[in-house]
Amino acid sequence: MATTHPLRISSTVAARKGIGFITTQAQERPVTLTSHGKPVAVVMSAAERDEQRRLLREVELKVLSMAANLVADRSAMLTTDQAREKLFASD
Repeated sequence: MATTHPLRISSTVAARKGIGFITTQAQERPVTLTSHGKPVAVVMSAAERDEQRRLLREVELKVLSMAANLVADRSAMLTTDQAREKLFASD
């Protein structure tokens, strides 16, 4: 996981240092590759990526749960018999 500040490095310097340097650094912290001073890519460890995906999924599920609760609070609940009656009344 990221333990220090992200590393910013130009893509030219990164190419000169080699992929081994970038992957080694990425195990410790995200590496931001720049071109003309602007970020163009980020390299991070697989563990960091997995953790970010896990956290994102956790937040997605919380948002969906909150949305479902809002809909449930604003919706009229029907019994099974009422739902069946409405369904067959449409025919």
